[in-house]
Amino acid sequence: MEIKLKADIRDDLMSDGLVAAMNAINLINEAADKSITLDFSEIEFVTPSYVLPLVAFLNSCDKDITIVNLKEYLQKIEFADGMRPDRMRKSEFLAIMERYSQETYIPIVSFPATKDSDDEKDAILSTIESIISRQLELTSNVLTGLKYMLGESIDNIIQHAQSERGYIFAQSFPQKGFLDICIADNGITLLGSYKTLPNNEIESDLEAIQAANRGISTKNRPNAENRGYGIITSKKMLVEGLSGSFIMLSGNALHLYNSEYRRFIETPTNIRWDGTVVALRVPYINKDFHYIHYIE
Repeated sequence: MEIKLKADIRDDLMSDGLVAAMNAINLINEAADKSITLDFSEIEFVTPSYVLPLVAFLNSCDKDITIVNLKEYLQKIEFADGMRPDRMRKSEFLAIMERYSQETYIPIVSFPATKDSDDEKDAILSTIESIISRQLELTSNVLTGLKYMLGESIDNIIQHAQSERGYIFAQSFPQKGFLDICIADNGITLLGSYKTLPNNEIESDLEAIQAANRGISTKNRPNAENRGYGIITSKKMLVEGLSGSFIMLSGNALHLYNSEYRRFIETPTNIRWDGTVVALRVPYINKDFHYIHYIE
């Protein structure tokens, strides 16, 4: 069976990419055939919030997927498998990443997400941050905030998701002065993480995403509620400090947050992400931003 993908994506709305990705995933899930050819011939413009969820899904899908007619850009970013730096020599990974230092994007990176892989994860993330910083000539104040937001998002995958791997992809839009980053996992969802706790009372994806964004942690330790997922601090830096945007999708629940709206939405049953997706839009030119103002 062939599926010709279509996507009406604009760079001014980060949610466009996520909606298009979930529509594509729904088409694949609903297909009766186990063998599917995905035709990308009509996909002209993509964003991280489209590319990364689709890649993470394809890497976990139990169907036999063949991809045809990829544009050159999608080939350059390692679609659809993603780069796996923990399966190559460190020098090889560094050399490959160096090729992207003059681009406006990094390749899709699939990183190990188990709790015993912290050192590998930290080294991979440090390389990614270095390349992005050089691409955009980031000032130290913005770079420090970006490192905090990325570190918290990826640590949440390792601490909560029970996922073997996580995924990250970034693309900048220099003419508009912002950087889009997407991070995803195929884990147990926020709800699944809460359900691992004794005396849990959270019963829906919507309740779970609201609780996570109120700072209620799934970590079973004293004072855990005060720290939560690190989401609150990251969102303050991003939205209040940098005038950016934040999206989170987990199970059948979606959270949209920027200076204009703060919404929690229960998605239709056929629009579901088994894991968690976080998308960040980071305006990266801001001399007045100081990350320390947002650390609690």
